[in-house]
Amino acid sequence: MADSTQATITIDAEPKAIMAALADVASYPSWSSPVERAEVRETGPDGRPAQAFFAINAMITKDEFTVAYDWFGDEKVSWHLVEGKMLKAQNGSYELRPLPGGGTEVHYSLSVELAIKVPGILRKRAENMIADAALKDLKKHLES
Repeated sequence: MADSTQATITIDAEPKAIMAALADVASYPSWSSPVERAEVRETGPDGRPAQAFFAINAMITKDEFTVAYDWFGDEKVSWHLVEGKMLKAQNGSYELRPLPGGGTEVHYSLSVELAIKVPGILRKRAENMIADAALKDLKKHLES
């Protein structure tokens, strides 16, 4: 069964800048704490990644995996697992909503299914760490 985590944060940046940062997969190791290595494996017709490889260290597991992306303008990006070692499934997304006073609300969603059994409390801590890093690291990267 897949575990799901969702979180939201406000970032003082326009959706276009946020999507540009998310599309710059190769730079993830410089600002996303769980990501040790990242590279685009295939590019789509819009120049954004169609598939990317990641090596991560996410508390309860180290893994290497490839995901495929679907980009929806500057409003949303979603991905799903193509192949992984410790992951059986992964589906995620960032959805962006510009705010009237400026800035953007960023909603992050991630659903994973591990190939190994992990105690519930450790799994939940890892899920929260991943969501926290995904949003707070992105915010820090864009606002610095």
